[in-house]
Amino acid sequence: MKAHLIPQEEFSMEITPHVRMLGNYFFNLFLVTGQNKSALFESGISGGVDGVIAQLNALGISPDYLVPSHPHSDHITGLAGLMEQFPRAQVVMAAGAHAFITHPKAGPLLVKEDFFMSQSLERMGITPGRPPLETIPDIRDALVVEEKKSLDLGGGIVLDLIKVEGHSPGNLIGLVKKDRIVFSSDSLGFHYPGRGFCPLFFTGANAYVSTIDLIQSFDPQIICPAHQGPLVAAAASQGIEDTRDITLSTIQRIKGTSLSQGELVQQMFNERYRDEFTLYTRENIFNCMQLLIKRARET
Repeated sequence: MKAHLIPQEEFSMEITPHVRMLGNYFFNLFLVTGQNKSALFESGISGGVDGVIAQLNALGISPDYLVPSHPHSDHITGLAGLMEQFPRAQVVMAAGAHAFITHPKAGPLLVKEDFFMSQSLERMGITPGRPPLETIPDIRDALVVEEKKSLDLGGGIVLDLIKVEGHSPGNLIGLVKKDRIVFSSDSLGFHYPGRGFCPLFFTGANAYVSTIDLIQSFDPQIICPAHQGPLVAAAASQGIEDTRDITLSTIQRIKGTSLSQGELVQQMFNERYRDEFTLYTRENIFNCMQLLIKRARET
């Protein structure tokens, strides 16, 4: 991990003339700026919010749109702080996100995970600027994307938001065609720079592979996952191939194993829970492995 870690002082970082990466190495947010408006794709966690706000202030930008990619804890628990700081910004989310975070079981889990992730950031030398989240963000007034929504930011810069399946309910990816850049969030898996991907097909393995194919159809020059930095040029096209390969091989492994359910879950957990994944609770990642096995066996 240390060999790939992007120092905090390098944030915010220009990706293209219209896109900057904000946040920190572990939780990346992407600011898309046009001639008239700007949009912030991803929200991160509460422990990173004040760093993002400071980065935006240094740029002299108040986003017109706040776009959490999906309602998992590491993508939405920073939203409340951003909404408080930028009350005029329009929140944009995919259909299904509101139902997910307002489920009775979701709120306590989001709060619990945000607390642990904020502590993890501090352990990594990134001090949170505020206490962890206490209640889930209120997204009742969000603009809902049913299938696709294009945000015209001016000067020919358009952020296309596309609802996709496979990883999470209420899941969006972003596309800026002019820059051939895709904001993939977790739809290509969890990115270990230089070490590959961990597939994350939590709502459907077949749909997840279809989303990989969709991303590839855009022929992106730059891919921006939500964690651990972008993939550029040859690394972008190779990353798509690599994540498809590991996804298909993971499905085959799960369906063809002779191990018991418990043995397989433990084996996969031991393989995955390392490096950057340790910013999350052990319980969370263990449950993720159980969900991967369930979805693979449904294919």
